[in-house]
Amino acid sequence: MKTKVYNSLRVKLGILAIVLIAIPIIVISFTYSRTVKEIIKNKYTESAIQSVYETGEKLDFVLKDVQEFSTVIISNNELLEMLNKEAAFKTEDFNRVLRGFITSRDDIEVIDLVLEDAYSYYSVGAKKISRMQRLNENLRESSGQPLWLPTNMEEIEILSGKFKKNYFTLARKIVDFNTLENYGFLMIDLEEVLLEQAYSGLLDHEDAEVFICDSQGYIISHPDKTKIGSTIQEEPYAKEVLADRFGHSYVQYNTSIGKVAIYSTIEVNGWKLIKTISTDYLYEEINRMQKYFIVGGIIYGLVIILYMLFFSIRYTEPMMRMMSVIKRVEQGDLKARTEIQSNDEVGQLGHSLNNMISEMENLIDKLVREEQEKKEVELEALHAQINPHFLYNTLNTIKWMAKIQGNNSISKAITALVKLLRISTNLGRDMISLEEEIDYVKNYIVIQKLRFSKSINIVYQIDENCMKLSVPKLILQPIVENSFIYGMEDEHHELNIELKAYIRENRLMIEVRDDGPGIEEAVLKNILTNATDKARFSKVGLNNVNQRIKIYCGNEYGLQIETELGIGTIVIVTLPINPM
Repeated sequence: MKTKVYNSLRVKLGILAIVLIAIPIIVISFTYSRTVKEIIKNKYTESAIQSVYETGEKLDFVLKDVQEFSTVIISNNELLEMLNKEAAFKTEDFNRVLRGFITSRDDIEVIDLVLEDAYSYYSVGAKKISRMQRLNENLRESSGQPLWLPTNMEEIEILSGKFKKNYFTLARKIVDFNTLENYGFLMIDLEEVLLEQAYSGLLDHEDAEVFICDSQGYIISHPDKTKIGSTIQEEPYAKEVLADRFGHSYVQYNTSIGKVAIYSTIEVNGWKLIKTISTDYLYEEINRMQKYFIVGGIIYGLVIILYMLFFSIRYTEPMMRMMSVIKRVEQGDLKARTEIQSNDEVGQLGHSLNNMISEMENLIDKLVREEQEKKEVELEALHAQINPHFLYNTLNTIKWMAKIQGNNSISKAITALVKLLRISTNLGRDMISLEEEIDYVKNYIVIQKLRFSKSINIVYQIDENCMKLSVPKLILQPIVENSFIYGMEDEHHELNIELKAYIRENRLMIEVRDDGPGIEEAVLKNILTNATDKARFSKVGLNNVNQRIKIYCGNEYGLQIETELGIGTIVIVTLPINPM
């Protein structure tokens, strides 16, 4: 029967390969896209946030240090005393005290002291050409806390040259905490470049932008100085960033381009350190990994498909050869064998198939041979039937003549022989009862006792349950005859024979035991084979008996011979239990 395409093992293996490849790749790709990539993105984003946060912490430390320094200045007793008695001191005295503070710091450019009336002005540090008035309302209404003022451009004079610099300012009201009297304002100017130097390390890509703005969105520091003072209020991320007064995080915006604003709040004054960058750069490594993953998945799929094709051909080709051999065997060709090229399970299956075919061939040959042997035995019996019938009629005539003449011995012998011939000529029955077989042996003994002059003793121990069991015809007489053949070699020794029948382990067991001289080992080896001693045995000897038992009853039944020289011989017959 031809296998349909959809039932082909190769097609099924191909479908299985596609399923095993497609499902893992789809599941892994989906999981990667929805989960793994998101986790990696978060890790990269957190790393970028952490960098901005650490920079913000550094700026916070610097600005706090300036605030603490300003506290040292406004709490200086000498300065407070000079402010309390301003008229008693000259400008040089104020400048001297302020100069003592500024020389201890490298980051402070200018220290200005503006008294309450705003007309007295003391300054140390860089020489400003123009003094911008920065006393705004918030500063005037403050109670002494530090205030950070936006960056302003100042024109300064260094040696004979004039330069413009951007300064951001820490301003605070000077208050005597004992008398709560306001003396004026302290202004500390720091160059905006200090801020830029602090966050310059975040400028790691040409698309990146880093700057600082105040809580209102006005830019305090930027690498592009023209943007200082401008506002970020119109930026898409501004609202969310400015609304978070104390935190640090990121805002993704402008998704068509893909940009992220990462920010951190400087705690000391609420300024925002902001870094904007494209997501293409931020997730550059992730996208590269994703490309590698896709390419690797394609290569993996191709390799698996090629492997499955090789696997399919490698393991289905031997099966197809075995199918071809099986079809030839179905058609009667028992010489067909499959070629074995491996030692795996498929190879073992091929070995088993070849062994099975060989065993089938042997069994068929054996059946043919046994049937042929059986026919030969039957043909031989048919050929032998003519003489026993002629002898049977002739002996009957002689028996009645002996009786008429009064010769009882001859009559008795002929009567026993006639009974023997009656059973042997009954070819219509292959199986007789054990009782009939025993009678046959008894008649044979009668004749043998008349033939031999020495004493012959035979004892029968037959279980009554065995007498009606069916046995193959003429199996005990050749065994008893074998005892006579070997037992009569010593003419001065009487022969004792014991015939037993019993049931053991659901089998009929018959033993014929004699006390003759035993059988030599060389003869014993061939006695149950075809190579019998034809000078001593006929074809109805032990070999014939053994073969007929196996033909009629099965190979597990037959004869077993035990002998010991000088002691005797035991022949054990094993038969199935079959009632008549």
